[in-house]
Amino acid sequence: MKGKILIAVWCLLSLGTGLLAQGLTADEILAKVEGKGLMGGETGEVVATVRFTITEGDVTNVYAFRVYSARGVEGQPDKSLIVYLQPELVAGTMFLSWTPVEGVARMWLYLPALGLVKELVSEEARQQEFISGSGITREDIAEGFRYRDDYVPELSGEGEVNGVPAYVLTLTPKEGHQVEWARIVLWVDKENFVVLRSEFYDAEGELGKVIEASDLYADDLGYIPHKLTIRDFTTGNVAVLEILSRVATDIPDDYFDPEKLPTIQIEGL
Repeated sequence: MKGKILIAVWCLLSLGTGLLAQGLTADEILAKVEGKGLMGGETGEVVATVRFTITEGDVTNVYAFRVYSARGVEGQPDKSLIVYLQPELVAGTMFLSWTPVEGVARMWLYLPALGLVKELVSEEARQQEFISGSGITREDIAEGFRYRDDYVPELSGEGEVNGVPAYVLTLTPKEGHQVEWARIVLWVDKENFVVLRSEFYDAEGELGKVIEASDLYADDLGYIPHKLTIRDFTTGNVAVLEILSRVATDIPDDYFDPEKLPTIQIEGL
């Protein structure tokens, strides 16, 4: 998935629409976005409680998770452990990821019914939906929508989303990179560098997926959207991710050790 940015393309973007009034390039804006991570916060250890509501046709399913995250430790990859709390059928299932600054993320799945920890190595396993119908893959979760690996950003203009001033970035695939989307458009909050809206277009130019952020406010750990609504236009599914709470706290090292996952005692299970 990794590749070098084409120097000629990057220079063209920087000299043209890639330069901002603040002196930031499109790539620098995207780096600020990705630096926040999926649960927000640039560094440190955070525990969050998350709810995922997925509607497929007439059926709605609700999932709850506890998320343990450690980011920005020098010399260490960013690490995240997601524990299923609800529904009861999958409670105790765990998804662990290690995401280095450079290179491919490693992922493990712990299935309590089998007492089995399995590393997810194949592309098929990594690209499976995190939850069926969510429109978010395991790799999306592990890498936090790390677009700079595969896409070149360009500043397309400026706009507003629900009254919030935003930079508009258009992302196109790097040469030789095989990706799902032919074009991605991001609306980025000009002050806080959070993504307010994302649009994903296929090779035919058809809009395939939209992610919209809402409930934007500052909690004890900073300013983030506490709700993401994901609309998949190919399936008609709608998924809503809500961050119910998050707190900075020390997390034992065992929570990020794949061999220790079967022995971890999670509050609420």
